[in-house]
Amino acid sequence: MKYAALAALLFAIPAAAQNRAADISYDPQLAQSAQNRAVVEQTLVAMRDGVGVGAAVVDFLHDRGISVAVRAQKYAVMFVRENGQDMILLSDSVPATPRVYGALIAEIVASLMYAEIPSCAERSYMWYSTTARVWIELGGDLSKLPVVETLTGDKLAEISDGVSLWADKDGAEMALYRISQAENLPYLYEYTRPDLRDLIDAANARFVALLIDELPARKAAGLR
Repeated sequence: MKYAALAALLFAIPAAAQNRAADISYDPQLAQSAQNRAVVEQTLVAMRDGVGVGAAVVDFLHDRGISVAVRAQKYAVMFVRENGQDMILLSDSVPATPRVYGALIAEIVASLMYAEIPSCAERSYMWYSTTARVWIELGGDLSKLPVVETLTGDKLAEISDGVSLWADKDGAEMALYRISQAENLPYLYEYTRPDLRDLIDAANARFVALLIDELPARKAAGLR
């Protein structure tokens, strides 16, 4: 594969982190090469062993029994259920690097984490925040956007579009506004049906908690 040279990026991993990453299953029938599988494992270990939202993403995969594999497919990433197994499938055409794999995995996991929240700007913001923070934790550089993998110069809209909206230099409030405008989405407070009040209150509490949790990441990235 054209990314064979990236095998040299594999690094020594603490035993405890290896054990945790081993809890995430892989289907060898789906993996396109030993290198792809190695990078998936490296990605999950790096996320789990780091300080940030990546660990929560891997914990979610483990708790839900979701496997991760690579195969030839049209889309960069898909969530499917096959033979009773929930799987995140990564395309073998995207750069086989932790930054790309991690961000794509985070995108799917975020959509599952917040699946019960109705369509709104806040929900999209939470998706993009999770994706962006994992990408940054794995070495993503906001100054290089829309390039998401600098080693290969790849521009993946599946990652860069949401990350760019989240990374608004005018702050989280403006990012939320621009997400609402770009995707024609309402805000949570616009849901006024009485029967949805508890759901909306819970969703708003989760959104506020995420804003607090992501503050260090935004500051470290030079964002307000």
